[in-house]
Amino acid sequence: MIRILLLFLILLPISINAQDLVFAEDSEWEVISDGHQFAEGMAWDKEGHFYFTDVPRNLLYKVDKDTGEKTLIDGATGRANGIAFGPDGRLYGCSSGDKAINAWDPKTWEKTAINTGTQSNDIAILNDGTIFYTDPNSKLVWRLAAGSFERNLAATLPWKPNGIALSLDQKTLLVAEFDSDTVHGFSIGENSRLTGTSFPAYKLGMTSESLTRLDGMVVLADGRLLSGTALGTQIVPPVHASAASGPIIIIPSPDGRPRCNYARISPDNQWMYTAYRDDLLRRRLVEGFGQP
Repeated sequence: MIRILLLFLILLPISINAQDLVFAEDSEWEVISDGHQFAEGMAWDKEGHFYFTDVPRNLLYKVDKDTGEKTLIDGATGRANGIAFGPDGRLYGCSSGDKAINAWDPKTWEKTAINTGTQSNDIAILNDGTIFYTDPNSKLVWRLAAGSFERNLAATLPWKPNGIALSLDQKTLLVAEFDSDTVHGFSIGENSRLTGTSFPAYKLGMTSESLTRLDGMVVLADGRLLSGTALGTQIVPPVHASAASGPIIIIPSPDGRPRCNYARISPDNQWMYTAYRDDLLRRRLVEGFGQP
């Protein structure tokens, strides 16, 4: 790993000293939850409570924003992976084991399959309720229409898609090519359908074996991308950004943990959350991090 990072320092404008650029002075990583088989998807509700999944154990958890108490919401998620709240307040998840997109009612936590028949990995939801999700094994991106959840094919790809996100203006769907350094952009038309061909939106650092493992990601308020990768957590500017947008920042997974599966910023912009195989961590951010 050290040899790989040294190679990056020679070839790319990368900073690995994230302490001053990203994290608050004297901050340390804090364990939110551990003892998992594969911690994954993250989401926050309107009250600020935190949710995540343990994919192989079929578990969905809620962590109280005030007490930090962890509650099991569902112990039979159908291998739920990526999750996201929709504009209707329900929590939607990619339950690939059920071959379904499931929705949980936050009042009762009753689960409903809104569409079935495909595998899925990660999910993004427009403000109008349109859902996009990735299907890595089939190399597809699917779209569920707002309200009816009727499924149609959004994109057929020559590569394996994984993480998925939306641009800040919701005019671009971002799809991570799992085994490369590229996050692709797809324009979203007025009818909430993808239009035209894809384009490279973000380029990330990758290992010498070209195994980037691009995973759960989100666009920051300043337009940079935060993503979980094989090298840890990366923060990168858009492909066509000016040099003033800053360097690629690589934050290695703490204490020898394996690749980062998912990365998010808390709604109050105070914490970076990261998910690994066995646990989830958070660390306090420097004031104003990610702001334009």
